[in-house]
Amino acid sequence: MQIVRALCLASFGAAMLSARGAAAQDTRDVAIRLRRAGDTVSIRGATVTVDHTIEAGTTDSAGIVRVPDLLDGGHIIEVVAHGYQAYFDNFTTGANVPQPIQLELLPIPASDTAKAKGEKTALTFAGFDARRAKGQGKFFTRAQLDAASGRPVSNLLKLDAGAFISSGSHGESLLAMQSRAKASSPCYAAVVRDGLRIYPFAGANPPDLDKIFAEELTGIELYQRPAGVPAELHDAAGCGALILWTRSAKS
Repeated sequence: MQIVRALCLASFGAAMLSARGAAAQDTRDVAIRLRRAGDTVSIRGATVTVDHTIEAGTTDSAGIVRVPDLLDGGHIIEVVAHGYQAYFDNFTTGANVPQPIQLELLPIPASDTAKAKGEKTALTFAGFDARRAKGQGKFFTRAQLDAASGRPVSNLLKLDAGAFISSGSHGESLLAMQSRAKASSPCYAAVVRDGLRIYPFAGANPPDLDKIFAEELTGIELYQRPAGVPAELHDAAGCGALILWTRSAKS
């Protein structure tokens, strides 16, 4: 009888463990990819938090962040990314949920350049390829800028184009001509945005290139030699020129 009772208890215990195992939630490593809404642009450097307490870190160059040992089921995600609206939503994980989980962020609308202060030039984005073909400067295309998503223009120009970035009085990153930048008054490059010359312009300072990011632009033209700048800027580009084309540009 004791043997039979022992066997019954063992069977009962095994059944309980099996039931508990079936009821327990599985965990898995989860990959989440963030991209620009309506586009394929990956969002790099976004800060991701899951369920208010899990600090997942920042997205990599492919816009992916990985969360280890996450319970299957519903979760809350919070995302903060430069140039994008704050994101707060739900997502689900499980054996049948494809990975990486795809989430889209809405970009913050670019400022209306028609309201910006500056002087209109004859430069248009339609002439980008023709100017590029002349080989007078360093050009960044939409594809290159997509690949550099998350990087400020100051970093992109310095590392990928060898440009001289001068530090402003408040820590700003400003484009200057290297040969004269060691003087007490650096020679700052002219800057054009969507055909509007915003520097030099009455009362304007050179723009802080730390505050402009690659994914905001569809094209960049960098002319470090005054002799190579487009004719439309010869009167204002004695220290070189930087031409930026935003993704909202119409020309």
